[in-house]
Amino acid sequence: MASLFFPPARGRPARASEASPAQIAATGAHGAGGYGVDPVDGDTGWQRTGGGPREVPVYTREKARTFSIAAYRYNPMARAIIDTYTSFCVGDTGVQVEASNPEVQRHADRFWTDPRNRLGEHQELMFRDGLLNGEQLLELMTGELSGVVRYCPVDTSAITEITNLGGNPLWPEHAHFREDSIPLVGVDDRTGLRTGRALWWAPWKTTLSDTRSQPFLSTVVDWLDSYDTIISNLIDRTALARYIVWDVEVEGTQDDVDAYVKARGGTRIPRSGTVEVHNHKVKWNPKVAQTGAYEDSAAARNVLTLAAAGSGLAKTWLADPEDSNRATSLSMAEPVRRRVQGVQKLWLAHQTELVRYAVDQGVRARRLPALVDSVDSRTGARFQIPAAEAVRVQGPEVAAADAQITAQVLLNLSTGLEKLVEQRLLSREGASLAARRAWESYMGVPYVAELDSGDTDRDEIADHVDSTQVSTAEPGDA
Repeated sequence: MASLFFPPARGRPARASEASPAQIAATGAHGAGGYGVDPVDGDTGWQRTGGGPREVPVYTREKARTFSIAAYRYNPMARAIIDTYTSFCVGDTGVQVEASNPEVQRHADRFWTDPRNRLGEHQELMFRDGLLNGEQLLELMTGELSGVVRYCPVDTSAITEITNLGGNPLWPEHAHFREDSIPLVGVDDRTGLRTGRALWWAPWKTTLSDTRSQPFLSTVVDWLDSYDTIISNLIDRTALARYIVWDVEVEGTQDDVDAYVKARGGTRIPRSGTVEVHNHKVKWNPKVAQTGAYEDSAAARNVLTLAAAGSGLAKTWLADPEDSNRATSLSMAEPVRRRVQGVQKLWLAHQTELVRYAVDQGVRARRLPALVDSVDSRTGARFQIPAAEAVRVQGPEVAAADAQITAQVLLNLSTGLEKLVEQRLLSREGASLAARRAWESYMGVPYVAELDSGDTDRDEIADHVDSTQVSTAEPGDA
């Protein structure tokens, strides 16, 4: 990084620094030293109260939140990014509650489908709200005798401070407002049950010492605005290009020009479909404005690439794929899938904690036992666990596993080769050789004799691919 304090050595050109002091102050990256200039009032050497030493200032967070919501409402690319994540993380088959104990399952389903909660129906709206605000606070209202839990969203912009238990930023304890505070959900060490009156979600922190989170679009919202500006300017200049101006040259003096204009009856443009008659001393040349469409299109592509990469998506998912073919799109799908699955994992953990809170309230109201029987789905073993630990929230599968897709492609190839053999267009030995070569070239793993069986299941092939790739991977590949 270029130094902010020491000039470059003599004879060496200066380099632009990655961030100005004002930018560092606005992002809170200065740490406990507190150097820089406060963009609000110009103070220097200041340090905020509350939060970690590198906490994002409230004005930066609120500005990012305002711009993110505005961008979703009017910028088509911002809407495409948020809706893409929403569709993959909670759309399609939706989000469901699963429990390994029937009694816990019934209690969790009652909370999930409560006509006042309707959590299954609200998943897309709740998830989108979490992305745009970067934080979410749900006030939880519990019936003392019934154990029934209902929730109410609270505007996180009204929160003045989040205080932590014992000063540990990983243990949020209270959400403070101007004239009130709400205890946040946490596990009571004595009873092992969750207590509190509000569930706090702040997934996109920068450091462990942060207590507040940033909107999901905070890193790309400026670039999305720049993309919108480029496209708008291009549209304006394209409309301007529809206007044509005629440059008329008349040989002679100004008197000759004035006489020609008077004879024409003015400087009006000829109507479409008419004939303009003149001699060789008059020349008409059309003048058309240059739009710079190529330059603007190239700039728009570059800006969109940066915005898409910053949001974790491939540009081909948001706009015209241009020169990208199917192979290129598939190669870009894996990192995108992992990024989307990471976001989905954060959300499902948040929803699981919400349902487990409801289960704990059922235990506290004696509607559920503290310990319940559970069955391991893999081994069939039975054991007892706390009631809340028996429940979890599952979301839609983001994408099929690569090995599963590859196995299906190879089975389709084998079917085609089999038909060629049946029609005597290819010998059985040639088909076998082609299949083995295709396997080793496409899969990158050795072919084994067990795969010669015609009734091999697709899942078995996928398991073989996964185990072989793991066993042959280099130690540093993980």
